[in-house]
Amino acid sequence: MVALAVILFAITLLTIDLVIQARQKKYPLMSPSLRSSEKADVVRMPKSVFFHPAHTWARMEGADSVTVGLDDFIQKAVGAIDKVYLPMIGQKVKQGDPVITVHHGDRKLMLVAPISGTVFALNNDVLDNPALIAANPYEEGWLFRLEPELLANSLSLLTIAENAVSWIRTEAMRFREFLAGQTLQHATLGATMLDGGVPVANSLEYLDDSSLRKFEDQFLR
Repeated sequence: MVALAVILFAITLLTIDLVIQARQKKYPLMSPSLRSSEKADVVRMPKSVFFHPAHTWARMEGADSVTVGLDDFIQKAVGAIDKVYLPMIGQKVKQGDPVITVHHGDRKLMLVAPISGTVFALNNDVLDNPALIAANPYEEGWLFRLEPELLANSLSLLTIAENAVSWIRTEAMRFREFLAGQTLQHATLGATMLDGGVPVANSLEYLDDSSLRKFEDQFLR
């Protein structure tokens, strides 16, 4: 009964969000206080998406189907993604296990599965053209779909709607504090982040390998 209630709640949110999108023809954005003057620095956050603390997301497509991707915050911080490696069809993944690898040049990061389940579909368009993630990580930039297991337990660890907006505000602040403690290779980047901006494109490119691993440990696990 708990799992059914969660599913019905998620589907209701999805329906409301689709109505909003049909009227506005765009995704709802986070608080204007987290916007900068650069359009590229606006972080998109659909109301119907469940967010994992390690910056992946899950969206209910029905009782037996969940779409998975990485969130807009992290894709902006990473910058242009050149390659994506995903779990195989038929593979069982566990919530919190690193199963997604993204490459930006010679840098790579691993991201976790937001929920547990068995993978049954991959987004081959993204595998061929990872730039789709930047275009819209929640629609054409989705990564894979799975049949969920222990869904109620998995969703209890995720955030959605207003709670997700509050969480991403905290993440933006935590990210600025993290960068302030690292040796950045570009003074302008550091000034922008410390001045309150949200992640600028390619900001992780300016970290050395040691700092990048620290970021992975602190934000993607």
